[in-house]
Amino acid sequence: MHIKAAICDDEINIQFTIEKYLQNIFKEYAIEAEIECFDSGDKLCDAYKKGKMDLIFLDIEYKGRNGVAVGKYIRETIGDETVQIAYVSGNTGYAMELFEYRPINFLVKPISQQEIRRVIDKYLILSNQKIEKFQYKIGKSILYVSLSDIVYFSSRARKITLHGRSGTSEFYGSLEQIYNQVKGKQFLYVHKSFIINYQCIQKMEYEQVTLIDGTIIPISQSRRSAIRKQFLEIKKRERQ
Repeated sequence: MHIKAAICDDEINIQFTIEKYLQNIFKEYAIEAEIECFDSGDKLCDAYKKGKMDLIFLDIEYKGRNGVAVGKYIRETIGDETVQIAYVSGNTGYAMELFEYRPINFLVKPISQQEIRRVIDKYLILSNQKIEKFQYKIGKSILYVSLSDIVYFSSRARKITLHGRSGTSEFYGSLEQIYNQVKGKQFLYVHKSFIINYQCIQKMEYEQVTLIDGTIIPISQSRRSAIRKQFLEIKKRERQ
């Protein structure tokens, strides 16, 4: 396994500390890694145009394009939903604002090696999820799609529509059968007609959820408490 990691912080000592922790952890896990450091968001964005990154430790407050703007650039301008971003700051007031850009974690300075390790452990779990496949059948053909490429499933009568990042597919089946495949893999069965990918949530409300493609999905009244609990449990596991 090879990981291309970036550290963006205008404090050299923070760059050095995070890089040292990463080197220790990658060596322990026998992971090949390339680590690059940047002291501004503009420099990171310029480098991002030339080559994709897997994991970014991103400070929030510095001159020029700050961490919030960098997250927006990566998620919205470039449209990259696969790179994992761990925000780093001494200011906890940004936590809710950053949720829109789906960070893997939010670390408060000073940072310990154990906190960095938790980010790496979570990254490895999510990376394993990305190579898991969902299997479905159209006619006599069996097709596969990566779980991370699925935004949501919708159902009408016996016809299922798989809404992916790059298009849709239709096949016959039931959402119950689908949920048996994706249960426990960060998919939420929010409505009798919809199953959504937690990683594709842009905004979560009690009665509905907005996905990254702008689709608004209702949450069944009978499922709202359970979905809210499941949503919070997933977020809690992300912070651990």
